[in-house]
Amino acid sequence: MTSSRRAVLAALISLLLLAGTTASAQDIKATVQIEAGGQSAMTMDYWMSDDSVRIDIAQPQAVSIVWTSGDAPGMLMIMHGERRYMEFGEQMLQMMQRMAGAGGGADNSSSVNIDTVRFEPTGQTETIGPWSAIGVRMTGLEPGQEGTLWVASELDSGLFELFARMGDALEAMRMPMLGGGGPQQQLLRYRQMSNAPGLPDGGVVRLDANDQNGAMTITLQSLEEGPFGDDPFAPPAGYEKMQMPNIPE
Repeated sequence: MTSSRRAVLAALISLLLLAGTTASAQDIKATVQIEAGGQSAMTMDYWMSDDSVRIDIAQPQAVSIVWTSGDAPGMLMIMHGERRYMEFGEQMLQMMQRMAGAGGGADNSSSVNIDTVRFEPTGQTETIGPWSAIGVRMTGLEPGQEGTLWVASELDSGLFELFARMGDALEAMRMPMLGGGGPQQQLLRYRQMSNAPGLPDGGVVRLDANDQNGAMTITLQSLEEGPFGDDPFAPPAGYEKMQMPNIPE
């Protein structure tokens, strides 16, 4: 396999690892910023319907990845700088599923016993994006790990529901969220907390966490609910379709 092909596959797997949205079928568009390990902040746009998910990521180059589940699952990679796109058929999806399985699939070390997690208001308030949020301290996760949630009471859903819906979409595609480590592993843990007892009503708009891997902050910057004006899951008009390379057995 050439270096360019390996780079494409590595980019796809990396996006699967990072992706860490709501259980209803309502159309949602959200913008999330992830800051971890002293690295530059990464901002991603998420588009979600009842059977499709799209992630837009701007760095190092503008790329969109679209997953569609249902009777005819598929994947689309859109390279905006080149104004080209690739469609991934069943053979490529099966290969990626094998690669995900070779990576170990779901990692049990990413699990959290949500019955032991406790939430305690800190008394702090902060404006995050368009929302007024209260600080909530999380304890009972595991030794060496601590975190603070910022919850906006006017929201019905937030980051935790976003993670859950993304996980549901990847599982429907038979693409498990890989265990990995660092930020990816933490996303798996916090995904579980959408059902944690004692979680205050509202939507989590920011998560500040610290553990042995360092500090991480995930911020919900915007959230729009309602029907999309245009189809965000289709190839953009005027983009050239690329020929898929041969896939090694």
